[in-house]
Order: sequence, then C-alpha cells, then structure tokens
Amino acid sequence: MDGPDADDYSTAMSTHKHPAPRFIVLAIAPLLASCGVKYDMVSFEAAGIMPAATTAVPRIEIDTNVTAGMMGGDVRSHKPYDIQIYYKDDTFTFASAEFTTVKVTYADGTVDPGIAALRLPMRFEHKVHEAPNSMAGGVVVVTKSRIILAEFPGTIYRDEAFTLLIEGRFTKDDGSVIPFIIREKFDVSREKRAESWVDFVSGC
Repeated sequence: MDGPDADDYSTAMSTHKHPAPRFIVLAIAPLLASCGVKYDMVSFEAAGIMPAATTAVPRIEIDTNVTAGMMGGDVRSHKPYDIQIYYKDDTFTFASAEFTTVKVTYADGTVDPGIAALRLPMRFEHKVHEAPNSMAGGVVVVTKSRIILAEFPGTIYRDEAFTLLIEGRFTKDDGSVIPFIIREKFDVSREKRAESWVDFVSGC
C-alpha cells in the first residue's frame, strides 16, 4: 500500500474549519465565560489492523459531518455520515479509480439503505497535489503527487459498528488495471459532554 503522509491527508480531506480567527475568539472569550459548549459527536475507527497489502489499496475515512456553534452551543455530528476514500500516487502512473461495490452492513445483517442511492459503478479521476515544505535558508520545496479522492455521501445512517465492503479497480496511464477489495470493520464511539466556552477556546 502506498500510504499518504499525515499532512498530505489532512490537506486533501479536511472539511472542518474553526468558525473565527483565534485572536478574535480569545478577545471575546472573557465576555462569554458563562456560555457553555455541549459535545455530541460520533466517530468511527477501523477495528484491528489490516493485513499488509501486496497491491495498491485506498485509505478509508468516515466523515461524521461535525459542526460547531458560534459563541457557545453545540459541537455535534450530523447523520447521515459519509464515506471518504483517498489514494496518494507518488509514481504518477495512476489515472483513475472505479468503484463497483460499496456496502455497509450492520451487526444485525441490515445493509444501510443509503447505499442504494449510489449510482455504481463510479469513476474518479486523479488530481495533482502540491505540498510545499520549508527548508533551511528559507528555501521552499514543492513536492508533487497524484491524489485520487472519492466520496460517497449519506451512506451511513446508524450510530453502530458496521462492516464496510468496497470493490473496485485502479486504471493506470498505460491502460493496465489493478483490482482491489476492502473488507473492514469499523467500531463506533460517542463523545457526549459539556464544557465552558473559555475551555473550548483554550483548546483551539
């Protein structure tokens, strides 16, 4: 597996932004000491360690669509959740990825109905990703790679553990095809608590 660097992944996949510049939030924090922030968030993590892949395999993330209220309020996840898929290609040979099967199965055997809305097969073309890195002497070196991003929105409707099955294939520039199968279990956890707005800001 040609896994992504953490910085590349967060740049490519990040969807959450703080609602205001930090210095503005800090300036008004004393006025909001009595305000509270309530957390009601769900997260999914892969259970166990996947065996080492001998061919190219995408990376999977579950986006629970977290939003944060302004000046106190709720920080919460919003169903349905999305499946996001990522592959970084440093060889500049992968042109696209096609997905033929996406299936979310819960412990009771139920298949999530959100999958039915997908119009499979779905193909996603590569994009060129640039990652600037500051070097000694103020020199900036730009590292380029190909990135294939895929998203399947509204495919997880329950706050429960599930098994994800994904089948598809990569197509290289020369027309050769590399099939892949992902079968992975995801566990669920929930964060439900409250804290003051000042504590929330100090953690930004």
